[in-house]
Formats: sequence, structure tokens, C-alpha cells
Amino acid sequence: MANIEFRIKPHGILPDNQMVEFYRDGVFVAAIYPHEDGIRPEETLGRYPHQLSGGQRQRITIARALLMRPKFIIADEPVSMVDASLRATILESLTKLNRELHIPILYITHDLTTAYHVCDDIIILYQGSMVESGDVEQVIKNPKHPYTQLLVESIPWPDPNRRWRGGQVAVVDRETAGADNQCKFAPRCPFLMPICRDRRPPLFQVDNGHAAACYRYEDKPVVEGGKIGPR
Repeated sequence: MANIEFRIKPHGILPDNQMVEFYRDGVFVAAIYPHEDGIRPEETLGRYPHQLSGGQRQRITIARALLMRPKFIIADEPVSMVDASLRATILESLTKLNRELHIPILYITHDLTTAYHVCDDIIILYQGSMVESGDVEQVIKNPKHPYTQLLVESIPWPDPNRRWRGGQVAVVDRETAGADNQCKFAPRCPFLMPICRDRRPPLFQVDNGHAAACYRYEDKPVVEGGKIGPR
């Protein structure tokens, strides 16, 4: 419970003698977990982190974020430390938070498969720059940027008859790798064009609610002010 107190006490909203009840209410009335799988107060109060399972620690971390009734949650790799059997439960809990408590969530991950199941919209970054953005269904099922295509192709499918087409993309232009005035993906891009070496591409709106930073779509309108058109 000390971990929970560390989050509450700086705000000075509760005396110590009410901390336990606030813990019970905050974690469990905020109710993001099914009762049969949830973390019960009698099982967690007074216990040290090493006495809890990885899944319980991860759930308590999420519950801790709810105690101050936030208006926005940043979830940075929230399922990276739990096994596959617990990921679905935790991701379902995050989705429930968004759906029932109307809390917007920024979900940060390297795992496109979990992002696909959790997110409504997605942004793909390469070396800190946005290369593709839009509705998650469009971006994952019909990727436009070469980097996004590479990521999607690298996802393993549970089908023994489907051969893996992915692989490492060779550096095709080592001389200009790292140049500030070019597309960051240019040294690895199989569709490299001269313009890619000259200047970085803006975001082009390739479809309703879908944009990609690639000169293959320079016939499309440029996204102004970061506002992608309606779906």
C-alpha cells in the first residue's frame, strides 16, 4: 500500500486513517477488472511487490493511475512485463476504462498486434518522426508507408502454409544515411527516389482519415496543421 500512498499523499487530500478505505474504493470501485480475476484488497494490502505476481503488479500499477481520477492516461508498454495469458485481460481492462469511464488513453507500444486490438487511431513513428497515421483498421490492413509495410509483414501468422515474406531491409544508400535534409527512412527504403534525398516528405492524405509521409503519394493533398481529413 506504500506505493499507493506515495501517489496520494503529495496531494494532501486524505488523512492517514482514511488511506485504506480510499485504497479500497479507488482500486476496486474504479473497477477495471472482472471480479473473478481481480486484485482483492484482502489479498494485496500490506504485501510487498515481490509477494505479488507479475500480473497483479501490473494491474495495481494501472489501478494506481486511476486513484486521482485522471482525465488522460499515458500507457507506455503496459503489457510488456506480463505473459501472454494475462495480456488479453489487461488490454480488455484498458479498453473498458476508455469505453465505460470515458478516459482517453495514449497507448505506446512496439507491438502492432496489441495496438490493433486496443486502439481506434494509430501513429507509426520512425526515428522520432511520424511516417503514417490514421484509423487503425486502414493503417494495419492497408499500410502505405514502406516502414509500416515492413512492420506488418514481420508479424507472424498462425498459419503453417503462409510463408514469412519479411526480412531485414538492406541499407541501399549508405552515403546519405543520417543526413538531416532527407527522408529518415531513405537509406533503407526499397522505393528510394531522388527527391527523398533532397528533403523530408510531409504527410500526404492518402485516404479519408489516413496519411503517410512518402513521396509516392505526392499527388495527394498535404496534411495541414497535423489535421487529417475525416473518415
